Amino acid sequence: MWRPARFVDDNVAFSRMPARSEIGEVAETFDAVVVLVEEFELPYSLDEWRKRGVEVLHSPVRDFSAPDLGQLLEILRWIEARVAGGKKVLIHCMGGLGRSGTVAVAWLMYSKGLPLREALRRVRSLRPGVVEVEEQMGVLKELERLLRSR
Repeated sequence: MWRPARFVDDNVAFSRMPARSEIGEVAETFDAVVVLVEEFELPYSLDEWRKRGVEVLHSPVRDFSAPDLGQLLEILRWIEARVAGGKKVLIHCMGGLGRSGTVAVAWLMYSKGLPLREALRRVRSLRPGVVEVEEQMGVLKELERLLRSR
């Protein structure tokens, strides 16, 4: 397994951005990848994943910000579909803290029914510092309200 990846459950992990030279190694473990960085931040082409049979969802989020609730739900549903198909999914941003950490916390809330506080505690136990800014916490609070209302 690629060492920087931190699994939040059996099928979903988050990490920093792999270097171009690491993509082959990452593709040995993961069947799908959620790329949260903006186009200009990418040091590689998304086709590098596809050439190795890895499914890609490129859902760009500005650094030190968060997806809106609609974008977050799209990402979570995409992950859910891959996991249902038995795939391992990597979520990555630039440093592996803010954007990918936010989606990892959201995944535990969405897929396991965990409250925000517990999901955040679990993910921070794997990587202290995840969810870096208030905007990221804000969308997680929105998600928690939505999930409670179901």
